[in-house]
Amino acid sequence: MNLLGGTIFGFPALFPILSQMKIYQNSSQIKHFQNALTIGIAAFDSPAFFIGILIDKFGCRFVKLISIIFHIIGWLSLALLKPGRDWLMYLHCIFSSISGIMILLTSYTSANYFSKSRALVSSLLAGAGISATMWFAVFQILIDRNSCELSTLAYVWLGFGLLIFLTSFLFLDWNYSFWNLPYKFDIQLESTADQNHEINFWKTLRDPLYISVVLFLSVLIIPTVFLSVVWQPLIQFITNQNKSSSRSYTFAYNISTLSAIVICPLNGYLLGFKADRSQKQKLLNISIVETISWLLNAILCLITMFPSTPNIVIPILVLNCFCRSTVVAGCQSVISTFFPSRYIGRLTGIMWSFVGGFTFIQLLLIKLVDEINQSWKAWLIILIMALLMSSHLIQVWIKYFKFQTPQINNSYLTNTRF
Repeated sequence: MNLLGGTIFGFPALFPILSQMKIYQNSSQIKHFQNALTIGIAAFDSPAFFIGILIDKFGCRFVKLISIIFHIIGWLSLALLKPGRDWLMYLHCIFSSISGIMILLTSYTSANYFSKSRALVSSLLAGAGISATMWFAVFQILIDRNSCELSTLAYVWLGFGLLIFLTSFLFLDWNYSFWNLPYKFDIQLESTADQNHEINFWKTLRDPLYISVVLFLSVLIIPTVFLSVVWQPLIQFITNQNKSSSRSYTFAYNISTLSAIVICPLNGYLLGFKADRSQKQKLLNISIVETISWLLNAILCLITMFPSTPNIVIPILVLNCFCRSTVVAGCQSVISTFFPSRYIGRLTGIMWSFVGGFTFIQLLLIKLVDEINQSWKAWLIILIMALLMSSHLIQVWIKYFKFQTPQINNSYLTNTRF
């Protein structure tokens, strides 16, 4: 997950490298870079629904083995990238993203091998995926020091296809009678109704908690995703076109995602805190985590709305780390913890497909940031969308305060103990 799960979000570090390679040098070409990155991020999320169906039907191992094909095409495209071959950047963004989402979803699904610690395991995986952004910061350092070329690093990551193959056979199962692993999903703490397949998929899909979590993630992930797309022109504006400072801040932007390895499990722990005791406690945990996510993302929108001096960069970096880690870990932990194991692939896939669909709004928002000092218009739209999601927060808090008689083992919310 850390090596291959979410590298697409570290692409802002590539811009100065590509400029050195005489690719994407002027302002009009920056738009091509931003479009490639936006399409790549959309490709990271959009096919998740179909991947989830494949996971539920054929198992994690089958899907992860298929991801090797996309992985090879994606990183080979980056290795062959040269002036005049700008189109290869689009291929890399799309194919490496599809491979990444396959690795991400199979890893999230494998959290079902752990019954009592699903929230913690899924949040750890979320942290590993988010912190994958750091590798392009490493690329930046190695290339700046003339220790390595981009093509060499791309071939190294291409070789990690072998790692995908080995982990598929060592740690994942599939729905075939041969070469099966000796362990299965642990469902001993799930409800009797779910174990007896009395709760069907469509009923699960219509669960108000599931619908609200999908919408919440789809909207609140936009601030951090949009920040990654507009980071390069934003940081150049803040530093007054100082290339040295821009490189340093871009490196800090990517390497700071390592903090997700700590932040995400903290969210998983909070979601699972005394969650086995009652439905009301679980509702309280969800309400707290989602409220924190909402507040952090709203603050991030406000701060980036009017960029001024370099002093604003550090708060942006800190908020970026907490915003993405909190909303991803929180929502993924809810899906992994509170819903039936046999549907986890499709439920996770549908959620991330909706996220991918919302991502396309960036293609319109980018047009509003031709001049960074006018970028407040784009951030205002994102802020309004986030404010609209406060209705969901009101909903869950009202549900919590109105809850009177906790009942054990009667719904999804009481299926799983942390």
